[in-house]
Amino acid sequence: MKKIFLLLFTTLFLTSLNAQFGQARLLEVKEGQMSKFMDGVAKKTQKYNNSEGSPQFYTFQILTGPNATDFVRVRWMESIDELDSDPSQEELAYWNKYARPYYTEGANRIWARNANLSHVPEGQSGNLRRVIYYNYKDSGEQDFWRFRQRVKKAMVETGYSSAMNVMYCVSGCNGNWVQVRFHHNGYAGQTADYGEPYKAMVEKYNELYGNEAYDQDSDSVDASLMPDGRRIRHLMLMPEMSSSWD
Repeated sequence: MKKIFLLLFTTLFLTSLNAQFGQARLLEVKEGQMSKFMDGVAKKTQKYNNSEGSPQFYTFQILTGPNATDFVRVRWMESIDELDSDPSQEELAYWNKYARPYYTEGANRIWARNANLSHVPEGQSGNLRRVIYYNYKDSGEQDFWRFRQRVKKAMVETGYSSAMNVMYCVSGCNGNWVQVRFHHNGYAGQTADYGEPYKAMVEKYNELYGNEAYDQDSDSVDASLMPDGRRIRHLMLMPEMSSSWD
């Protein structure tokens, strides 16, 4: 058991040394200002955040939950030290003129992407995100991360065709928060992804780790969570309000 825990810890630690980071801010749009907000964010992003070397921002509209219709704006970084670089005065002034008047700012958090536990196949697409937020107990760390490792391996073994990104909160959260983001091509794509591909992944999981291992490990994850430790939200990437993926 100690060896397993050491392997999990090493995986997380080594990944964090070379992790990508996202600074995510909740933007709550003021009543009646939706069109002005969306137009201002889109114009600012296309003007200042679409060239090589410029800060990269991705904007998601929240579709479900208490903040439905609001937005999450993510600054995506290859290294956390990019936060030491402030936007130019011109860029900041543009944002303050064309976007800032139309929203109030909520929570601000920094997330690190665990590349070892994420699965992004070539050619994957889709702007819909089904995001599961987990908050696990300190005592549940081993069970939680073991399951994530095994799911990743089963996805690779079966050639799972849609993307899954695993990110853990490094600042701004109370507790051990993780988000697992599944990419889908609309709700029809989600239905398809959770059909035969999901079934094949579970079968491979059980083949690799023992009969009924998937259900048993899922139960262990449930037991590892804090009260209200699992939340599911849908978000939609807004391409015009985001930096180019290229």
